[in-house]
Amino acid sequence: MWTSVDCWSYFYSNSTMNWQQARDWCQESYTDMVAIQNQEEIEHLNSWLPKKSTYYWIGIRKVKNVWTWVGTNKTLTAEATNWAIGEPNNGKNGRSAGVNEDCVEMYIKRNAQAGKWNDERCGKLKTALCYTAACKNDSCLHGDCVETINSHKCDCFEGFYGERCEHVVKCNKEEVTVPDKGSVNCTHKYGDFSYDSSCQYSCEEGYKLNMSRPLTCTASTQWSEQPPTCELVQCPELSSPARGSMNCTDPLGPSSYQSTCVFTCDEGYVLADSPSNTLLCEGSGFWNASQPTCVGTPTFECF
Repeated sequence: MWTSVDCWSYFYSNSTMNWQQARDWCQESYTDMVAIQNQEEIEHLNSWLPKKSTYYWIGIRKVKNVWTWVGTNKTLTAEATNWAIGEPNNGKNGRSAGVNEDCVEMYIKRNAQAGKWNDERCGKLKTALCYTAACKNDSCLHGDCVETINSHKCDCFEGFYGERCEHVVKCNKEEVTVPDKGSVNCTHKYGDFSYDSSCQYSCEEGYKLNMSRPLTCTASTQWSEQPPTCELVQCPELSSPARGSMNCTDPLGPSSYQSTCVFTCDEGYVLADSPSNTLLCEGSGFWNASQPTCVGTPTFECF
């Protein structure tokens, strides 16, 4: 038998079966065993389902000693529980004492605590209670489809919105400015300058970014960073050697990219500790050779 509430339909078996047989029957013919969503659903089922002396199996059981929604394999939270008073007691009372009660039945049209749950032995015979989901593979384009008693709703992923999560938030393209002596390359996962778009900056040789992280479009419609600037590369400052001198040419700035420094020694001294008398500041931020020193020339006496 079945009932439909808009897109979501419920079904129950005409015969009784154990819990595993009930789940197999639900999965073969429908979506799965009923997973109780809210109090509204409980009230609907209690009013619609016929009274059965053995009650109804629902989609909860112990997995590794933890009460679990079998359809989603998620742990049953304290807020979602609907146990009858004194339950679950794992068969501590009555004829089931000492026997594991790892499955769950729901009381329907019971004189007391109708709609509540009770833990029960999985091998007992009860009516299977199933549902057919309203959610389809394409119900929510960028979100999780959540079943509701009247249909379904979309719980959108970060950065998306709309009835079907079909829209993506966008960031201001004009804020992605190109720095002087630099360039920017943007990649777009969901659309031009939209959520999760990433803009990577780079600089011309001899310049470096003041911030190396890319700009990312966030769910707040704001870019994750301010656009960086390209700053002139600086080399360590040099000094004139003892017994010598240094003459530098700085076309872009002191001790910066493309600066050159020429070293000379006083009379009686020669350059040492460097392969060249001229050093060039490279785009790496280092001079192309070590700084030379001036050492005295050896003298020879004849006898």
